[in-house]
Amino acid sequence: MSFDTAANVATTLAVVVAVVFGLAELRRAVRDRRDRQAVEVIRSVQTQESHRAVGRILKLPDDADPDVIRSDPALLEAAMLVYFACEMWGSIVYEGVVDLHTLDRMVGGWVRASWVRLRRWIAAERIETRNVNVGEWWQWLYEQLEADPDPGKSLGAHVAYRGKSER
Repeated sequence: MSFDTAANVATTLAVVVAVVFGLAELRRAVRDRRDRQAVEVIRSVQTQESHRAVGRILKLPDDADPDVIRSDPALLEAAMLVYFACEMWGSIVYEGVVDLHTLDRMVGGWVRASWVRLRRWIAAERIETRNVNVGEWWQWLYEQLEADPDPGKSLGAHVAYRGKSER
């Protein structure tokens, strides 16, 4: 093999390695950016007010009577706050801004639990307003979370992720 041929092979190999390394770094950077965005979006709704609202909703029985929710202004306000947050999260999961399992690990438990308590209220609101879009992204999100839960949801994170510090 001549010196020129060896130099061409070395140059080609260096370019291929650089491209592969560059693509790997780009992929990592995109994932890091997506994860940071997910945390920021979820954190934007995690206020003391939303925590109190969720706490109030979680005290309700499953399939709470819509009239009970409508007749209590503080409970209705809590339901609306949870509704708006879950609508936003459903939409951003659908758009791919936040990964379903990331959201599930962060707030999936209360998203599910609040849906189970408020789904009759959402159904009643759809009928009353003649608007099938009421709660559409929340219902979609609930169904996605149930169909493809994060492994930590069935086992508990303390079991599913034992010995793991990151994915």
